[in-house]
Amino acid sequence: PKRLKGSWAGGMGHTQFIPTTYLDHAVDFRGDGRPDIWSDDPADALASTAFFLRHCGWRKGQPWGMEVVLSRGFDLSLADRRIRKAVNDWVAMGVRDARGRRVPDHGFASILIPAGVRGAAFMIFDNFHVIRQYNAADAYVIAVGHLADRLGGGGPLRSGWPRRDRNLGRAERLEMQRLLTARGFDTQGMDGIIGPNTVDAIRTFQASQGLPPDGHASHEVLERLKRDRRFSSILGSGRSRRRLPEDRRR
Repeated sequence: PKRLKGSWAGGMGHTQFIPTTYLDHAVDFRGDGRPDIWSDDPADALASTAFFLRHCGWRKGQPWGMEVVLSRGFDLSLADRRIRKAVNDWVAMGVRDARGRRVPDHGFASILIPAGVRGAAFMIFDNFHVIRQYNAADAYVIAVGHLADRLGGGGPLRSGWPRRDRNLGRAERLEMQRLLTARGFDTQGMDGIIGPNTVDAIRTFQASQGLPPDGHASHEVLERLKRDRRFSSILGSGRSRRRLPEDRRR
C-alpha cells in the first residue's frame, strides 16, 4: 500500500495506468506473483501497456501514421480525423509520403494537419486511434508515435513545425468560441475546448475570410475575429443578442 502512489489525475506507475486499467490489464511479466508497475524494473509496466494496447486493437506491423505531403489545391475540409478513406483514394488526390513517394497501403486512413497549413501533415491509421484510447489527445499520439519512430531509426519531421504559433490559452479559446458564435459560426457551446464543432466553425469562418480553411485555432484566426470592431463593440457593450446585425436582417 505504501507504494500505491499516483498523480493528481489518478495515473500510476511508469506508464500512468488509472486504477481500473490496472485491475483489468496489468500483467505479471516477471512472474513474481503480482504485477508491479512501480518497480525500478519496468518490465511489468511495459508488458501491461503492451497488453492494454493489444486489447484496444493494436495491429502489428501497421504504423500509427506517417508524415505526408498534400497536393496543391488539396481540399482542406478533408483533413479531419473523422474522415476515413482507403490509402489509394488519398493517393489519387495527390497525397505522397514526406519524400514524395507513393504511400504504402496500411488500410483506411485519415489526414491530420494539427498545426494548420504551415505545419506538418500526417496520414494516420487504425493504430493512431489505439494510442488515442490511452490518452485522448492528438498531440499526445503524435508525440508518442514520432518518438517511437525516432527510437527505431527514423528521422525528424521534414516539414518542421511553426515555432511562432503558440497554443491559445483557455481564456483565448473561450473568446474565440464566443466571437465565432456571435458572428454566426456556431461552435455548439463555449467550453474552451477546441473540439470538432469548433474546428468546423473555424473552417467556415476562414473560408468566409479567404483564408485556407484548415480549422486551426491559431492566433491569426483570433486576431481576425477581434479586428471586427463592429461585433467586438456590440459584445463588449452587453447589449442583448437580438440587436446583432444578423437578427435585424431576419
